[in-house]
Amino acid sequence: MISCDYCGSGKVVKKGFRHNASGKKQKYFCHECERWFVPDDGFKRMRYDPEVIVRAIHQFSDGFSLGKVKNHLHQHDSTSVSRWAIRTWIVKYEHLLKKNSRSAARQRLRGKSISMKKEST
Repeated sequence: MISCDYCGSGKVVKKGFRHNASGKKQKYFCHECERWFVPDDGFKRMRYDPEVIVRAIHQFSDGFSLGKVKNHLHQHDSTSVSRWAIRTWIVKYEHLLKKNSRSAARQRLRGKSISMKKEST
C-alpha cells in the first residue's frame, strides 16, 4: 500500500498522471496533509530515461570503458551523456549489480584493472 511521502499517512488516493520528459507517472493525493506526490521509483530527479541509465551501467559492468559507453549511447540511442554522468550513475546504482560485477566495476572506477590485481597476489 502506498503511504504519503510527507506525513506517512495511508489516506492516499490516485489522482491522475504527471507527464514530462521521463514519461507518464501516477500522481497521488494525501487526505491527511492535503499534498500531492509521486512515489520515488529509484530514478527520482534523473534527467535521462531509466532504460538509458540501466543500459549504461550494464555496458560498463560488461567491460566497456566510459568513453565506449558514451559513444554507444550517442550512436544507438541518440543520447548525449558525459562520461562523468555515466560514472555518477555507476556509483549511485552499483548496489543493484551482482556482487562480482559490483566489485569489478568499483575497481575499474578506482583505476585498478583486474590483471593488476592478479599480478600483485
